[in-house]
Amino acid sequence: MAKAFILPFVVYLAGMSLAAKWSDQFPLLYSLTVLATLLVVIWSWRTSKAIVPHWKIIDAVLVGLVGIVYWIWISHWHLEATLTAGFPEWMQPSPRVAYDPFAAFSSHLAAWGFVSIRLLGLAVLVPIAEELFWRGFLMRWIVSEKWESVPIGTMTAASFWGVTLLFTLAHPEWFAAAGYCILLNSFLYWKKDLWKCVVAHGTSNLALGVYVLSTGHYELW
Repeated sequence: MAKAFILPFVVYLAGMSLAAKWSDQFPLLYSLTVLATLLVVIWSWRTSKAIVPHWKIIDAVLVGLVGIVYWIWISHWHLEATLTAGFPEWMQPSPRVAYDPFAAFSSHLAAWGFVSIRLLGLAVLVPIAEELFWRGFLMRWIVSEKWESVPIGTMTAASFWGVTLLFTLAHPEWFAAAGYCILLNSFLYWKKDLWKCVVAHGTSNLALGVYVLSTGHYELW
Protein backbone atom coordinates (compact mmCIF):
# COMPACT_ATOMS: atom_id res chain seq x y z
CA MET A 1 0.00 0.00 0.00
CA ALA A 2 1.69 3.18 -1.22
CA LYS A 3 0.07 5.40 1.41
CA ALA A 4 1.89 3.57 4.19
CA PHE A 5 5.24 4.50 2.61
CA ILE A 6 4.36 8.04 1.54
CA LEU A 7 2.03 9.50 4.18
CA PRO A 8 4.51 9.83 7.10
CA PHE A 9 6.91 11.77 4.87
CA VAL A 10 4.14 14.03 3.53
CA VAL A 11 2.74 14.75 7.00
CA TYR A 12 6.15 15.66 8.40
CA LEU A 13 7.09 17.75 5.36
CA ALA A 14 3.80 19.65 5.42
CA GLY A 15 4.10 20.30 9.14
CA MET A 16 7.67 21.55 8.85
CA SER A 17 6.69 23.85 5.98
CA LEU A 18 4.02 25.45 8.17
CA ALA A 19 6.39 25.67 11.13
CA ALA A 20 9.02 27.39 8.96
CA LYS A 21 6.45 29.81 7.54
CA TRP A 22 5.17 30.85 10.96
CA SER A 23 8.46 30.66 12.82
CA ASP A 24 7.11 32.70 15.74
CA GLN A 25 4.91 29.67 16.48
CA PHE A 26 7.63 27.13 15.74
CA PRO A 27 7.53 25.19 19.06
CA LEU A 28 3.77 24.67 18.89
CA LEU A 29 3.65 23.82 15.20
CA TYR A 30 6.66 21.53 15.42
CA SER A 31 5.19 19.70 18.41
CA LEU A 32 1.91 19.19 16.55
CA THR A 33 3.88 17.96 13.55
CA VAL A 34 5.71 15.42 15.71
CA LEU A 35 2.45 14.20 17.21
CA ALA A 36 0.77 13.84 13.81
CA THR A 37 3.82 12.13 12.32
CA LEU A 38 4.08 9.76 15.28
CA LEU A 39 0.49 8.60 14.80
CA VAL A 40 0.96 8.11 11.07
CA VAL A 41 4.30 6.32 11.54
CA ILE A 42 2.74 3.85 13.99
CA TRP A 43 -0.02 3.09 11.49
CA SER A 44 2.45 2.95 8.59
CA TRP A 45 4.90 0.65 10.39
CA ARG A 46 2.15 -1.83 11.15
CA THR A 47 0.74 -1.61 7.62
CA SER A 48 3.82 -1.57 5.38
CA LYS A 49 5.77 -4.45 7.03
CA ALA A 50 8.84 -3.09 5.23
CA ILE A 51 10.81 -2.35 8.39
CA VAL A 52 11.71 -5.36 10.52
CA PRO A 53 13.62 -4.37 13.69
CA HIS A 54 16.57 -6.44 14.91
CA TRP A 55 19.76 -5.93 16.91
CA LYS A 56 22.38 -6.61 14.22
CA ILE A 57 22.99 -2.90 13.78
CA ILE A 58 26.67 -2.22 14.54
CA ASP A 59 27.41 -1.62 10.86
CA ALA A 60 24.38 0.68 10.59
CA VAL A 61 25.53 2.75 13.57
CA LEU A 62 29.02 3.08 12.06
CA VAL A 63 27.60 4.12 8.69
CA GLY A 64 25.41 6.69 10.42
CA LEU A 65 28.37 8.17 12.29
CA VAL A 66 30.53 8.32 9.17
CA GLY A 67 27.67 9.95 7.28
CA ILE A 68 27.06 12.68 9.85
CA VAL A 69 30.75 13.52 10.20
CA TYR A 70 30.76 14.07 6.43
CA TRP A 71 27.47 16.06 6.60
CA ILE A 72 28.71 18.42 9.31
CA TRP A 73 32.13 18.89 7.71
CA ILE A 74 30.84 19.68 4.23
CA SER A 75 27.96 21.84 5.51
CA HIS A 76 30.38 24.27 7.15
CA TRP A 77 31.85 25.05 3.73
CA HIS A 78 28.51 26.58 2.60
CA LEU A 79 29.19 25.47 -0.96
CA GLU A 80 25.53 25.93 -1.93
CA ALA A 81 25.73 29.66 -1.21
CA THR A 82 28.83 29.97 -3.37
CA LEU A 83 27.33 27.93 -6.20
CA THR A 84 24.04 29.86 -6.30
CA ALA A 85 25.31 33.34 -5.41
CA GLY A 86 24.29 34.80 -8.76
CA PHE A 87 21.02 32.88 -9.09
CA PRO A 88 17.55 34.33 -8.53
CA GLU A 89 16.37 33.92 -4.93
CA TRP A 90 13.83 31.24 -5.83
CA MET A 91 16.64 29.05 -7.22
CA GLN A 92 18.69 29.24 -4.03
CA PRO A 93 18.24 26.67 -1.21
CA SER A 94 16.08 27.95 1.64
CA PRO A 95 17.93 28.00 4.98
CA ARG A 96 16.64 26.01 7.94
CA VAL A 97 14.65 27.69 10.72
CA ALA A 98 17.73 27.52 13.01
CA TYR A 99 15.52 27.63 16.09
CA ASP A 100 17.42 28.07 19.35
CA PRO A 101 15.13 27.02 22.23
CA PHE A 102 17.50 28.37 24.87
CA ALA A 103 17.26 31.86 23.39
CA ALA A 104 13.51 31.61 22.76
CA PHE A 105 12.35 30.22 26.12
CA SER A 106 12.81 32.08 29.40
CA SER A 107 12.72 28.78 31.28
CA HIS A 108 15.50 26.21 30.87
CA LEU A 109 13.00 23.50 31.79
CA ALA A 110 10.71 24.55 28.93
CA ALA A 111 13.68 24.73 26.57
CA TRP A 112 14.78 21.19 27.45
CA GLY A 113 11.20 20.00 27.11
CA PHE A 114 11.13 21.28 23.54
CA VAL A 115 14.59 19.81 22.88
CA SER A 116 13.19 16.40 23.86
CA ILE A 117 10.38 16.80 21.32
CA ARG A 118 12.86 18.05 18.72
CA LEU A 119 15.11 15.02 19.21
CA LEU A 120 12.15 12.64 19.02
CA GLY A 121 11.26 14.09 15.63
CA LEU A 122 14.85 14.32 14.43
CA ALA A 123 16.25 10.99 15.60
CA VAL A 124 13.21 8.69 15.52
CA LEU A 125 10.38 9.90 13.29
CA VAL A 126 12.32 11.54 10.45
CA PRO A 127 14.50 8.45 9.81
CA ILE A 128 11.44 6.19 9.62
CA ALA A 129 9.41 8.58 7.47
CA GLU A 130 12.26 9.35 5.07
CA GLU A 131 13.52 5.80 4.69
CA LEU A 132 10.01 4.50 4.01
CA PHE A 133 9.56 7.12 1.33
CA TRP A 134 12.98 7.48 -0.34
CA ARG A 135 14.36 3.95 -0.21
CA GLY A 136 11.26 1.95 0.66
CA PHE A 137 8.92 3.41 -1.96
CA LEU A 138 10.44 5.82 -4.47
CA MET A 139 13.56 3.82 -5.24
CA ARG A 140 11.47 0.74 -6.03
CA TRP A 141 8.81 2.74 -7.90
CA ILE A 142 11.46 4.13 -10.26
CA VAL A 143 12.54 0.55 -10.97
CA SER A 144 8.98 -0.55 -11.74
CA GLU A 145 5.44 0.79 -11.38
CA LYS A 146 4.69 -2.59 -9.79
CA TRP A 147 7.02 -1.48 -7.05
CA GLU A 148 5.59 -3.68 -4.32
CA SER A 149 6.98 -6.73 -6.13
CA VAL A 150 10.47 -5.17 -6.27
CA PRO A 151 12.66 -6.46 -3.40
CA ILE A 152 14.09 -3.91 -0.96
CA GLY A 153 17.58 -2.94 -2.11
CA THR A 154 16.93 -3.50 -5.82
CA MET A 155 18.34 -0.58 -7.79
CA THR A 156 18.98 0.67 -11.28
CA ALA A 157 21.12 3.63 -12.29
CA ALA A 158 17.92 5.66 -12.72
CA SER A 159 16.58 4.77 -9.27
CA PHE A 160 19.93 5.30 -7.52
CA TRP A 161 20.63 8.70 -9.04
CA GLY A 162 16.98 9.78 -9.22
CA VAL A 163 16.55 9.34 -5.48
CA THR A 164 19.90 11.03 -4.88
CA LEU A 165 18.87 14.07 -6.93
CA LEU A 166 15.48 14.47 -5.27
CA PHE A 167 16.86 13.85 -1.77
CA THR A 168 19.49 16.51 -2.43
CA LEU A 169 16.97 19.10 -3.59
CA ALA A 170 14.78 18.39 -0.54
CA HIS A 171 17.56 19.63 1.77
CA PRO A 172 19.25 23.06 1.92
CA GLU A 173 22.68 21.42 2.36
CA TRP A 174 22.93 20.13 -1.21
CA PHE A 175 26.47 18.79 -1.17
CA ALA A 176 26.07 17.15 2.23
CA ALA A 177 22.72 15.64 1.25
CA ALA A 178 24.05 14.27 -2.06
CA GLY A 179 26.98 12.48 -0.42
CA TYR A 180 24.84 11.21 2.42
CA CYS A 181 22.19 9.83 0.08
CA ILE A 182 24.82 8.06 -2.01
CA LEU A 183 26.14 6.48 1.21
CA LEU A 184 22.70 5.22 2.33
CA ASN A 185 21.73 4.06 -1.17
CA SER A 186 24.94 2.05 -1.33
CA PHE A 187 24.38 0.67 2.18
CA LEU A 188 20.88 -0.49 1.22
CA TYR A 189 22.18 -2.07 -2.00
CA TRP A 190 24.76 -3.95 0.09
CA LYS A 191 22.55 -5.05 3.01
CA LYS A 192 19.04 -5.19 1.45
CA ASP A 193 17.69 -4.15 4.85
CA LEU A 194 15.59 -1.00 5.27
CA TRP A 195 15.78 -1.24 9.07
CA LYS A 196 19.55 -0.79 8.91
CA CYS A 197 19.04 2.39 6.87
CA VAL A 198 16.59 3.63 9.51
CA VAL A 199 19.14 2.94 12.25
CA ALA A 200 21.94 4.62 10.27
CA HIS A 201 19.74 7.64 9.57
CA GLY A 202 18.61 7.81 13.20
CA THR A 203 22.19 7.56 14.45
CA SER A 204 23.20 10.41 12.15
CA ASN A 205 20.33 12.63 13.23
CA LEU A 206 20.86 11.96 16.93
CA ALA A 207 24.56 12.74 16.58
CA LEU A 208 23.66 15.91 14.68
CA GLY A 209 21.32 16.94 17.48
CA VAL A 210 24.06 16.41 20.07
CA TYR A 211 26.48 18.41 17.90
CA VAL A 212 24.02 21.29 17.48
CA LEU A 213 23.25 21.45 21.20
CA SER A 214 26.95 21.25 22.09
CA THR A 215 28.19 23.88 19.64
CA GLY A 216 25.21 26.17 19.06
CA HIS A 217 25.18 25.59 15.30
CA TYR A 218 21.39 25.73 15.17
CA GLU A 219 21.50 26.52 11.45
CA LEU A 220 22.03 22.79 10.90
CA TRP A 221 18.56 21.90 12.22
